[in-house]
Amino acid sequence: MTAKITSRSETVLHIAALSAQDQFVEKLVELLSPEALEEVDCDGRTALHNAVLCGKIRMVKALVTSNPKLTQLADNEGCVPLDISALEASMHKEITWFLAENTTDDEPSYVFSKPSAIDTIIDLTYAGHHDIVLYLVGRCPRLATMMKIEPGEQNSSILRTLALMPFHFPSGTRLNVLEALIYNFPIIKRIHEVKLRHVMAIKLAKQVCMAISHMSTSEIANFFEDGNLLFEATVKGISEIVKLCIQFFPEFIRVRPYGKSLPALAVAFRQERTLGLFLKLSSTAKLSLALGPSEDDSETMMEEAALYFPSFDAVTNVAGAAFQLQREVQWYKVVESWVIPKMRSYYFGRDGNRNISYWTAFVKKHKELIEKGEKWVKDTASSCMLVSTLIATVLFAAAFTVPGGNDNNTGAPLLLGQDSLMIFAISDALGLFSSVTAILLFLAILTSRYEAQDFLYSLPKKIIMGLCFLFLSLAFMLVAFAATLKIVLDKRLEWVLIPIILLASVPMALFVVLQLPLLFQMVKSTYGPSIFRPEGIWDGVKYTEQD
Repeated sequence: MTAKITSRSETVLHIAALSAQDQFVEKLVELLSPEALEEVDCDGRTALHNAVLCGKIRMVKALVTSNPKLTQLADNEGCVPLDISALEASMHKEITWFLAENTTDDEPSYVFSKPSAIDTIIDLTYAGHHDIVLYLVGRCPRLATMMKIEPGEQNSSILRTLALMPFHFPSGTRLNVLEALIYNFPIIKRIHEVKLRHVMAIKLAKQVCMAISHMSTSEIANFFEDGNLLFEATVKGISEIVKLCIQFFPEFIRVRPYGKSLPALAVAFRQERTLGLFLKLSSTAKLSLALGPSEDDSETMMEEAALYFPSFDAVTNVAGAAFQLQREVQWYKVVESWVIPKMRSYYFGRDGNRNISYWTAFVKKHKELIEKGEKWVKDTASSCMLVSTLIATVLFAAAFTVPGGNDNNTGAPLLLGQDSLMIFAISDALGLFSSVTAILLFLAILTSRYEAQDFLYSLPKKIIMGLCFLFLSLAFMLVAFAATLKIVLDKRLEWVLIPIILLASVPMALFVVLQLPLLFQMVKSTYGPSIFRPEGIWDGVKYTEQD
């Protein structure tokens, strides 16, 4: 049972573990002595290394329970089982948790004291398992401030790794309508996992900042690398990290990565959550800690607001080119309202061009987006107007062909006293009025000027209202159709009402599923709370060691 049976010096236990034969491994473990489990192959790996690679928790538990020392044994590359598991953590988190709880900082490997320990921590952070990292940092606090130093590259740490992953924080996660509604009630597994990752990421960042705060001033400055970490967090929109760093180290509010202030970087990369941290700041005094925009910063932000870079995710994550342009105009207006008033009348100074105003530069830089937005709006309006016209035609014709026929002498409907006929008449009239209103709205869109400022409120409002009236006209048409069938088939097929209602509900439900998310995003972008919501850097500033 302990013989080397392959050219790689593997034993039966190595092969069984590598083949994921968990029941066979459990039987072998019962027969072998704890010392026999420490046999290694030509790479210096024990059976536990192989079991971790296979992702079988039963094998891992059986081996570690029989010989806890296995978690401390490193292979020829210096990797203990936890190091290997960290790379596979996204697939086998249960194994990683078990190894984290059963790996100690003892001989022979001294897992958490060796310089390469930060590699494992960073791998776990990238995998999104912040609860495991938080547990390990709690056991070994020095891990919170360890740095991975690589020649020619920027140093890595837990906090900088978090600053590179916006989707691990609420500020960088985009949920659809349904997910946003159930986010506070984590019944569904995926939403629960997303929220848990958010909570643990913030808690981990807070723990790291607390550990850094105990370092000397020179060590703190070296750790933050002259603002590179804050630069990464700002341009990726991770407001939670920016807020924590400034709360723990207020002097960093003056940091200017690459010569630009943090608000200017937020404007350049279109990160509204990051900019929101500074919107409450209004002081321009030189000795003030909470600085508002200076003249130079105001000029820089106005120039950045006038530019457009379609490759930024924060810019393109809206519905259609028209609403991308709407978001850009919103950015320009909020920057214009925040900077020093006299800077609003200055001229665009990028590339030495002082002949045009900032707004003229905005229109020029967004020319291609304006053309795309115009095409998107026209195509949408044309398609919707065609559907509205068809509905109006049908409902107009239906008004003169009343179900059940008319009295030859008076012309009055024969079924005038029935409720179904009344429902038909009301639904037909409301549907016709709704479809005609939708046609007029879409016609107004097609005849608009399509100037940049029209995309802020005028065009989005007309699109939203047009879609709403189109939905109403479709709903009233289906109600009128159902009422007609009820009149025609009621006496012949009394049970027909239920299938009619069910069938009429199908296209309505399909319309809601396909168009409601887009309509919701349009309404939120136009009528909802501003995307530029001041959050306040100093809110919730009191932290204790228990946090």
